[in-house]
Amino acid sequence: MEMIIDGEHDPIVFFDLERRWSNLGQDWVLLEFGSIFVCPRRLIELDSYSTLIRPDDPLFLDTFSDLSNGITREALASAPHFSEVAEKIYQILDGKIWAGHNIQRFDCVKIKEAFDGINWPSPEYRHLIDSLPLLKKWFGKRARNMKLDSLAAYFRFENQVHRSLDDVRMNLEVVKHCGSVLFLESIFPGIFPQASWISPNEVSIPYIYAIPASFYDGNPKIRVMHDDKDLKLHCIRLNVRFGIKTFNDVNPRLTFVVDASSRLCEVLDKCDVHVRKRYAECGGGSEWKPVVNRDYQNICLQLKATVLDGDIVQWETKIEIYHNGIFTNQTIEYSNFDSQELERLFVPGDYVDAFFSFGTFDTMKKGGINLAVDKLIIHH
Repeated sequence: MEMIIDGEHDPIVFFDLERRWSNLGQDWVLLEFGSIFVCPRRLIELDSYSTLIRPDDPLFLDTFSDLSNGITREALASAPHFSEVAEKIYQILDGKIWAGHNIQRFDCVKIKEAFDGINWPSPEYRHLIDSLPLLKKWFGKRARNMKLDSLAAYFRFENQVHRSLDDVRMNLEVVKHCGSVLFLESIFPGIFPQASWISPNEVSIPYIYAIPASFYDGNPKIRVMHDDKDLKLHCIRLNVRFGIKTFNDVNPRLTFVVDASSRLCEVLDKCDVHVRKRYAECGGGSEWKPVVNRDYQNICLQLKATVLDGDIVQWETKIEIYHNGIFTNQTIEYSNFDSQELERLFVPGDYVDAFFSFGTFDTMKKGGINLAVDKLIIHH
């Protein structure tokens, strides 16, 4: 079988197998094969093929109960054996780009076993696209276990039918939707998704994960996620340990150090584990700097600013100044505020309320998590 798309060969073959466990042979029994041919440029379906497969063991059919998805004993009894459709399936798969959800662990293995069972050579893929590990890496745990039915529920598709052809079509739609979300988030990070500030006590540790940013400029960039949103923390009454310090590297960074509660450290430590793992997977090789200084249980926060030619030209961190609990009407936002004057505002022993988000840095052969302050309230 050969198909030409826009002058190029080899569509992507999305395929899926329906199987049921057999207590008779203590093994999975192949009941259905389904596949669609997809244009790699436009991600549209070009052709399809599906067939029920009659089990070789007649005792299996004798004990088989009709399924709610339409696979019945009568339909299986009149279906072809695998040996009768093996040549067609071989032509569909061999030398092609295979795609599917969790196919590396299951469907690929079962296809090989089916061909081995009739003493045929197994089809081989040219490339393999398994959407389960890909989406776990790039889309994170937004749909919990990231199974196809969980992803269908996340995007409010109809329930997964558990028929081969329906499932591969759903798989394609899931990939399209996930790709669209990631594209929009990379272009409009402040809009998609809408993230709200939460306190460390509101964070559910198991729902923290990290995904690579869709686009990055040379060094690995990682997004820290909580549930299905970018994690952004709001911490009140942080004690200032050390005031403003300027790092004179390519992009000057103004940082200050605050003490961190045990709960905040717990949240940040978990973030550090996930981000460090993703950083290594994305090719980062610099020495890793933990986000929490465990010797003193404190963290470093960074003010955000626009930097041109080594000079800070515009503050992006909004800073409000309070004195004895009363707002002083002094706000630093989007102005050419003198950095030395800014240093005098950060007095060790004072308290700050910080609204900060997560980024990554890789400078001077060190990498780590960067805690960038979007809004800061200083209490004198």
